Amino acid sequence: MRRRHDDGFTVVEVLVAFAIVTVVLAALYQAVAGAYRSYARVQVREQTLALARAHLEAVGIEGPLQGGGSAGTYATGVAWRLTVEPVETASYRGRAFRILLEALDHGDQPLLRLETLKLDLRAN
Repeated sequence: MRRRHDDGFTVVEVLVAFAIVTVVLAALYQAVAGAYRSYARVQVREQTLALARAHLEAVGIEGPLQGGGSAGTYATGVAWRLTVEPVETASYRGRAFRILLEALDHGDQPLLRLETLKLDLRAN
């Protein structure tokens, strides 16, 4: 009688199948992890943008605008830098100021940059 050699899997075939499954699962893990990191970065940018817009709106509300700079960190851990510079205008009703607000990433590179002009009517 003849014996059949294809009755089951050999150890080598099982190891090869296991290696293929491992490679596929590792690739899927990398894809999911990359998507999650991208989503987290987008969330941080959106939160930072909302905080920076509110911060920029508040500049000059409590007192008159003055030239200078300041820095700090939002509650989310993102650092910010604010610069206020007087601007020459032909306005007779107040002084104009250029306001630049930068949110910085961990390498002190601008994550986002907002710039506006404000007129301080109390400056006269």
